[in-house]
Amino acid sequence: MAANRVKSKDLFNFRPSGVIDADILEKEKAMHEAFGLDVDEMKKQMAAMSDEEMGVSLNGMMDGMAKIMEHTIFSEAENSCDQSTLSVPTTHDGAHAVRVLVHSPKALAKDTSRACIVYAHGGGAVAGSPDILKGYLSYMAMDCGVVIFNVDYRLAPGTRCPNNVLDFYEVIKFVSSNAVDLGVDPARMCMAGESGGGYICAGAMVQLARQGEGSMIKLAIPIIPMLTDYSFTDTAAMGKIEAEHAPAQQKIWRLIAGPGFEEMRSDPLLFPGKADEETLTKMPPTIVWEAEFDLYITEATRFASRLRAAGRLLEFVVIPGSKHGSGMMPFHACFKLEREAWRMAIQEYLLK
Repeated sequence: MAANRVKSKDLFNFRPSGVIDADILEKEKAMHEAFGLDVDEMKKQMAAMSDEEMGVSLNGMMDGMAKIMEHTIFSEAENSCDQSTLSVPTTHDGAHAVRVLVHSPKALAKDTSRACIVYAHGGGAVAGSPDILKGYLSYMAMDCGVVIFNVDYRLAPGTRCPNNVLDFYEVIKFVSSNAVDLGVDPARMCMAGESGGGYICAGAMVQLARQGEGSMIKLAIPIIPMLTDYSFTDTAAMGKIEAEHAPAQQKIWRLIAGPGFEEMRSDPLLFPGKADEETLTKMPPTIVWEAEFDLYITEATRFASRLRAAGRLLEFVVIPGSKHGSGMMPFHACFKLEREAWRMAIQEYLLK
């Protein structure tokens, strides 16, 4: 295994701030007041919801996120990219075509061997859509000089694990196999995703490792990822944000797994953080990307530690002072810091 260990460039040395950025707290307060939200009452209501009601609620939240993600720099980026759609056929759960939005910087139109990122959107794998991130990922494509394949993997409870993960895996395989026609370089492929999409990304890393295909991907970046059943453990040992979100997170995992949840709890396609040592050693070179006050920080830290021991961790990035998804919002100060760090990571680990 020693010969296969990846070598970190030690690009980042972020120090934890110990407090949430003031502008994030101010923006949250303003939004709660604007919508007349009582946060404590909302937490009680969510705790009392059934799993299915939680899924519906999360879909509503993601619809709200679509409005929040509207920003001039994102709309300008959309206009600076060629926008197209792929349909990737799959058969692992009957015949199903996975829709993929493609964001290609117009400045790279003549380049027939472009680096690319295959990306899974967030939403707990029960909500959201690639359309919500069209502007954000167009911005990422422009900022980094890559093509982005934005995957519409199936959501729970309409599908159950592992079909969601396998949808994403099949898109990775399709892009690699059709790289020449797609104008991308199969030797410079990255896989990534945030939150529930971080789980999809990490689950697909498990599948690639199991199939002996980890070398297909030059770089994997699960971002603020859902990884384990940590939310089912004793909340007394959790951080405040983790404990507050634990009841809702439990509902999300049960929706993803369905009736076979208990039988699947040891399956790393459901909980990628539980992958055994042999599987970890076969994963692509990985950057685990986190926020200091993220609700998944503990499980991501453990996953990064295990990947480091297995020789597959390039960097463990923790953006100081930020919360879940803060670095995706241009109105937050941490957006600039996170985007600069992301651009550097892509430049050093994917493009070179």
